[in-house]
Amino acid sequence: MAGLMPGDRIPDFARPDPAGKPINFYDLHLGQPMALFVLGRAAGARPALTALAGPGIAWDEVTRVALVLGSPAECAALTQELNPGFPVITDDGALTQHLLGGPAAVTAFVLDDNLRITDRLAAGADLKTFMGQVAGLYAARPKRAAHVSTQQAPVLFIPRVLDAEFCTGLIAHFEETGGTPSGVAYVQGDTANWKPDPSVKMRRDIYLSDGPWLERVKDALVRRVLPEIQRCFNFQVTQHEVFKVIRYDAGAGYFRPHRDNESRDTQHRRFAMTLNLNTGDYQGGQLR
Repeated sequence: MAGLMPGDRIPDFARPDPAGKPINFYDLHLGQPMALFVLGRAAGARPALTALAGPGIAWDEVTRVALVLGSPAECAALTQELNPGFPVITDDGALTQHLLGGPAAVTAFVLDDNLRITDRLAAGADLKTFMGQVAGLYAARPKRAAHVSTQQAPVLFIPRVLDAEFCTGLIAHFEETGGTPSGVAYVQGDTANWKPDPSVKMRRDIYLSDGPWLERVKDALVRRVLPEIQRCFNFQVTQHEVFKVIRYDAGAGYFRPHRDNESRDTQHRRFAMTLNLNTGDYQGGQLR
């Protein structure tokens, strides 16, 4: 695995600053945008740290955090001379390996408001241009106007759970068979019988059985969904039902209003999850 990628959350970690004081990464986040830069070994980090400390569009509103590979003593002289004006923390190599999944190299992790990675960029030879490119990603973000929410459902939105290439692959996997008409469970005694019912829903499904598609979906959920559920709802997910790829045909597909846990065979359910594979290819579909 090539370290953390877009969609993953940057984990909290404690590492010493050049003075030897332990710093918790999440303690540096006070609601403002953050960017994490892995600058490589202290002996060669001067050019990257100098470029990062230079002026840049949007840096006044973004907390830059630099991670330097080396001991606090090795980084002390570097920071005292440059006085970068943002947190510099040191690493013995374990964190760098976890973040990058390989050799140390100048890398920027662009983070969203929830400390999830939106972009991972590797620096080229021109470090000044590279730092400007990263700053430009923050400057280009649309600024949302304040609004008042009069109702709040217990809904968790998680972007970038699956990357675009994987979504395209799942859609193609569906199209190989076209799916089968989706069924509705009708419980008789201790048995749940599934059969199509156009009065309830109209769509086509395929089930993800054992194989690479299922394993990739499970890996994405473990890395990117379950930690968010634990964080927001204080609930540890320990089981799941079968995963399905489903298609609602435009103008003809529907699922009437319903509850997901009203029968004896579904009352154990706690969360329903939908991952949109073709975001941007349709209109409507709002949550209401």
